Amino acid sequence: MASMLRAAWVGMQLRCPACGEGRISRGLTTMNQSCPQCGVTFERDEGDFLGAMVVAYSITSVLVGVGIYVVAVTTDLPVTGHLILWTVFAGLFLLLTYRNMKGIWLGILHGMVGLRRP
Repeated sequence: MASMLRAAWVGMQLRCPACGEGRISRGLTTMNQSCPQCGVTFERDEGDFLGAMVVAYSITSVLVGVGIYVVAVTTDLPVTGHLILWTVFAGLFLLLTYRNMKGIWLGILHGMVGLRRP
């Protein structure tokens, strides 16, 4: 369990969960197929992006739920204000952190089954 958490943490920092050195992505939208340092393959199957989507959706949902509660308790923001605030927050959060969520998923995969070398 500790190794999976460490691998997810390293992946969130956009580094290879196997070696901790190589970069997962080449830019804002392009993911490397494999680690430039150790050569481990990042994309195992065509459906790997689904796991990253589940991680991203889960984290975003928890943050929005907690945020709605905190703002509702501490302010008098109307329902339409909540709707606008949390829709914008969720959209921006997902756009800005999806690469990191993909890294977390790669870390979870590495911790569960290991990533394979070509």
